[in-house]
Amino acid sequence: MKLTNIALIGFRATGKSTVGQILALRLNKSFIDMDRRLIEEAGLDITDWVGRNGWPSFRRAESGLLEILRLHKNLVLATGGGIVLDPQNREALRKDFFAVWLKASGHTILARLNEDPQSRQTRPALSALPLEEEVLSLLCQREPVYTGSADLAIDTDSKTPSQIAREIEEALSAALKPV
Repeated sequence: MKLTNIALIGFRATGKSTVGQILALRLNKSFIDMDRRLIEEAGLDITDWVGRNGWPSFRRAESGLLEILRLHKNLVLATGGGIVLDPQNREALRKDFFAVWLKASGHTILARLNEDPQSRQTRPALSALPLEEEVLSLLCQREPVYTGSADLAIDTDSKTPSQIAREIEEALSAALKPV
């Protein structure tokens, strides 16, 4: 079952949603963006959710959704950047998904965040730090967790979403070949 489901993990603005849509089309799988699903069900954008209920509430909802989605088959899942913070989520990803870590440098992430007019609504602050410090600090903290959660890591800095999807597709094909 693990290779039938693919989870894209990584920090915000690394391309999980865009690559996930392309990959799902290429592999003829269903695509779910966890953040989008959560905000549709709550009727709140993430900024409002976190402002009203805090990050712990959002993380609990995220974990609950992952528990439901891990039972599905033929799925490409774009996770939220913090999904790997919970050890139970990491275990679910290891057990039921081929987890692909989409990596990007702090410079690339900052550029993407600043270029996206929707960032303020879809990506609320994760700390009280200025954005640049927040990104660099959290990337450093989360890198070992992403590394330990991923079956495959892909640098997204200088690649298009289509190139990244093709790279994932090739890795999956290689993993499925008999030895």
